[in-house]
Amino acid sequence: MSLVGLARDLNVFFKCNINLPLYQEEIPSFSLNFINTEKEKCSSISFLKLEVKSTPEVYKDYLENYFKDLGIKKNNFFTDVSNYVNYEMGQPTHCYDYESIEGTIYLELNKDPSKFTTLLGKKLALDNEDLVFRDDMGIINIAGIMGGLRVACKKSTTKVLIECAYFQPESIIGKAIKYDIHSDASHKFERGVDPLSHDKVLRRVINIIQDHCEIAELKLHSEDYNVFKDNDLNFDVQVVNNILGSDVSEIFYRESLDKLGFKISPTNKIHIPTFRHDISQQNDLAEELARVIGYDNLPLQSLKFDKSKTILEPNLKKKLKSFFVDNGFTESINMPFIGESLVNSKTIQVDNPLDSNREYLRTNLTNSLIENVIYNEKRQKDSIKLFEMSDIYYLNKGEIVKESKIAVIVSGRLGLNYSDFSKKLDKSFLTDLFKLFDYDIEDRIIEVDRALLDSKIKTPIYALEIPTNLLLSSIIDIETSDGFANTSKQYKPISEFPSSYRDFSFSISNEAMLEPFMSCINESKSKYLKDFYMFDFFNNKKNNHIKVGFRFIFQSDVGTLKESDVSLEVNSLLKPILLIDSVDIPGRNKNP
Repeated sequence: MSLVGLARDLNVFFKCNINLPLYQEEIPSFSLNFINTEKEKCSSISFLKLEVKSTPEVYKDYLENYFKDLGIKKNNFFTDVSNYVNYEMGQPTHCYDYESIEGTIYLELNKDPSKFTTLLGKKLALDNEDLVFRDDMGIINIAGIMGGLRVACKKSTTKVLIECAYFQPESIIGKAIKYDIHSDASHKFERGVDPLSHDKVLRRVINIIQDHCEIAELKLHSEDYNVFKDNDLNFDVQVVNNILGSDVSEIFYRESLDKLGFKISPTNKIHIPTFRHDISQQNDLAEELARVIGYDNLPLQSLKFDKSKTILEPNLKKKLKSFFVDNGFTESINMPFIGESLVNSKTIQVDNPLDSNREYLRTNLTNSLIENVIYNEKRQKDSIKLFEMSDIYYLNKGEIVKESKIAVIVSGRLGLNYSDFSKKLDKSFLTDLFKLFDYDIEDRIIEVDRALLDSKIKTPIYALEIPTNLLLSSIIDIETSDGFANTSKQYKPISEFPSSYRDFSFSISNEAMLEPFMSCINESKSKYLKDFYMFDFFNNKKNNHIKVGFRFIFQSDVGTLKESDVSLEVNSLLKPILLIDSVDIPGRNKNP
C-alpha cells in the first residue's frame, strides 16, 4: 500500500529502483519519558526528536508534486513530510509539537470514558478499552488512527517528536468506523505494516527534512519488546504447480520470487520478508506466482457435474424454507467461518482463510443465529424469528464430515399485531410449530444463556438445530406457499443509526369511520417512517366506540434522529388522520 510496494510488485516485470535516499549518519539516542503498558498491542516503537532552525517557504519538486498531482491540501512542514513518506513507504508516522507535550507519554488502554478533540477539530467521546497515547494533561492520540488538536504541529512548529510504531492490527480494527474518523494511517495499520521498517522510514524522514532546511537537533528513542521470528517456507515448484494447474520451471519460479523480494537459502528455504506478513503457506506463494503468470494465462479446466443426482431434495429444501417464511420467519445467510473462541475438538482449520480472525469452519448454525439476534436487538427489533439452512463440516475420527442442518431461533414478541403484541415467543411456540412434522423436537430446544451475551436485554432466546433430512420427508405433505416466488424484492441496507418509535391510541366514536381511518393509516408515508403496525384494538359495541393503538417507527439512514425531527414527522402523519370525522387522540389537539 505504497509506491515502494507497487514498485516491488512491478519489479517482476520491469527493473525498478526502490532504493530511496536515506540519512546515513549515526543518530544519537536520548531517554524519553515514555511508558508502554500495552506491549503486546504495540511491540515496537520509535520516537525521533528533531529540531530545525526554520521551516521552508517552498518545497522541492518531488515533495511539491505529491500535493499538486494528487490534489492534496498541505498542513504544515512536518506533517506534510510524514504524509509523503507514508505514501512512499507504507509506514504511517505521527508528528507531535514537542513543546506542547506535558510530562510523561503513556501508551495504554483508555480506562474511563474521555472527551477528545482530533487534530481536525472533531470532538469525540472515547470509550473504555481504546488504545491511546496520553501525557500528563490527557489523551493526545488515538493510537494508529488520529492525533489530538492540543499537541498537533502548526506552521510555526520547529521542534517536533515523530512517532513510528507497529500496532497489532486487531487493536486498531473497527476504531475508525466506530468514531467515523477514517485516516490513511488506520487503513494501513488495520491491514498490517512492516514491523522492522522503522529505522529506514525515520532515516527517510530525516533525509527529506535535511533536504529542505538545516537541522539543529536530532535524537532517537527506540523500544522493541518482541523478537520477530523468521518465517521460512520450503521451495517446491511442484507444490505450487499442482495448486495452479501450471507447469512453470524451477528457474522461472526462483527468479520470480527473487524479483518480488523473497530470498532463497542454499538449503532451498524461502525467507518471507517482514513486509510480506500476508505470506504464511504454499497457497500464498501460489497466488504470487499466479499474478506473475497472469490469471488469464493459467490453463483452463472444464468443470464436471454429476447430472445423475435427483432434483427432488433441492425442491424439498425450497419448500421447507417456504414453510418457515409462511410462519413469519426470515432466512439468515451467514459466513461459515468462525474465530478461535468457538473452536472445539471437531473443528476444521482452514489453510488459507480470508480473515485471520476467522480461520475455522463452524460446526453448528446456532452460534451464527445468536449473533444475528444480538445484531437485530441492538437495532430495536423486538420480534425476532430467524432460520438458516446450510451445510456444516466437522472432523470425525480424522475424516471430514459434511452435514446439512437447519436451525431456528426466536426472541421477543410473538408478532407485531394487536393479537400477538403482548405475547412472547417461547418454547411452546416452537413445539407447536413443529407439530406438523413427524418428529419430536421438544428435547432439542435450548434456551440461550443471556449471561454469556453482549446484551442488556433479558428477553429469553430459544433455539433449535437439527439435521435437515429429518424434516424433508414430512414437508412433502405440508401445504406451503412459494415463499421465494417473488423475485422483484430487492435488498435494502439496514441503517446503523438507532430508531425511534411513537405509540398513539386513536379513539373512533363512529364505527362507520373505521374503514377510512384504516385506509388513511395504511397510506401513511414520510421521510423517516420505516414501519408501523397495530398493537391494540378494542370495539365497544355498546356505545359504538372503537379504540385502536398504533406504533410508528422512525429511522434515518444518514444520522441519529433528533426529537424535533420525529415531532415534525409525527405531526405530518397525524394531520390527515385527525381530519377524519369522529377520529381523535384523547388529550391531543386535533390541529397540532
